Amino acid sequence: MNTDKRNSGEPVTLQEFTDWLGEMQNQPPFRARMDKEMDYYDGNQLDSELLRKLAAVGIPPAVDNIIQSAINSLCGLEVKTRKDWRVTPDGDPSGQDVADAINYRLNQAERHSKADAACSNAFLTQAGVGLGWVEVSRVSDPFRYPYRATCVHRNEIRWDMLGKELDT
Repeated sequence: MNTDKRNSGEPVTLQEFTDWLGEMQNQPPFRARMDKEMDYYDGNQLDSELLRKLAAVGIPPAVDNIIQSAINSLCGLEVKTRKDWRVTPDGDPSGQDVADAINYRLNQAERHSKADAACSNAFLTQAGVGLGWVEVSRVSDPFRYPYRATCVHRNEIRWDMLGKELDT
């Protein structure tokens, strides 16, 4: 997905498209490790083979899920210390009225788009495996708030592992 030369407006060639798909399929093998780490959080700490052996000898599986308690405590701290988003004027005191108006609309958007819940859900996976994503998108239903924020599962995200430009 190296898009350094893709700003010309020309159509994508078959070779470029094939290269993009190859990069997506050959991303580093951290996704399987992340899935296993979240399995530990979910209490699935024993594999099928071990469970079968324990059942054969009549021993019930015993899992004391310390990981889930630790991550839940961290997520509780995130919720407790959360602050509303705010805009401040850039050193000019006359801009405070504008900042207050923007803050009102920003906090309204934060509340109605459910951004806090999306950020908390993304924080859970950030605490668990080190990676979490939030998507902000427009809503096409005219009877709902025009924007929504949702947590996106880490396996639904692909990125340019060879990119050199920071996406800021």
